[in-house]
Amino acid sequence: LPDDDMAQMANPFAFPMADPAQETEIIAEISDALNFHRVSEDLVARLTKTASAFSVNDAIAALTATFDGLFGFSPLACAPERPVMLIGPAGAGKTVTTVKLTARALLAGHDAMLITTDVTRTGASAQLRELTEIMGCTLHEASGPADLADLLAQRQPGSACFIDTPACSPFNLTELELVKSLIMAADVDPVLTLPAGGDAAEAAEIVHIFSGLGARGMIVTRLDTTRRLGSILSAMDSAAMTLHHVSVTPYIARGLAPISPGALAHIFMEDPFEQDTYQELERASQ
Repeated sequence: LPDDDMAQMANPFAFPMADPAQETEIIAEISDALNFHRVSEDLVARLTKTASAFSVNDAIAALTATFDGLFGFSPLACAPERPVMLIGPAGAGKTVTTVKLTARALLAGHDAMLITTDVTRTGASAQLRELTEIMGCTLHEASGPADLADLLAQRQPGSACFIDTPACSPFNLTELELVKSLIMAADVDPVLTLPAGGDAAEAAEIVHIFSGLGARGMIVTRLDTTRRLGSILSAMDSAAMTLHHVSVTPYIARGLAPISPGALAHIFMEDPFEQDTYQELERASQ
């Protein structure tokens, strides 16, 4: 085979499309979908420019390749080596997400430790204690960084550990300092919990602030309560944030779904009132 044909077989996305009319149609389709989801104008321009470089014959494939090249996707292990600390603003679903991660570890046959540092919010510990009793694990409470460090020192080797934290406004320095002190108390992996929907620029700013505390990955919640998801792309783009999981259901038993570039591309390109991909993600989270 000629050298160009060999290169094309090795990398099917290596060359631009041969049909300019088809390329124009595909890029227009992607642009329309991104605009529906309220993706920022500059990000739409960058995404469509990247998509136009791939030799594919449909919009979903082009957007999949674009997401795969620009953003990070990686599910958390069932029992991560380092304790995972869920951080984020109020209403993001940190507590439920912490429980879902703990349940996932237990169902996979791992020992799991669940710690809450949200000990002042009325009813928070009681709600968590009921859930942990159902799962058959013990809830541990830490009233501050020193307590947290002591608890983590008792962690059994090989066991999973997930830590819930108080709601933190990204614009409140006192709350940010508290979360920072908890992160610094031990060798933990801070993971941002971010609700889907909302203003894309606001999401980008929130992610940028929490990345300053050390968060390198995020879990996006409440995909089932919104139809415009441009904030997810702005968030990932703002601080090179890896997307670990998404939540498309409030039910703890159905857990969290892993997310891939292809699944995210399907969500952006499909009819927002059909959402077949959501149903597939919900099945994947069971």
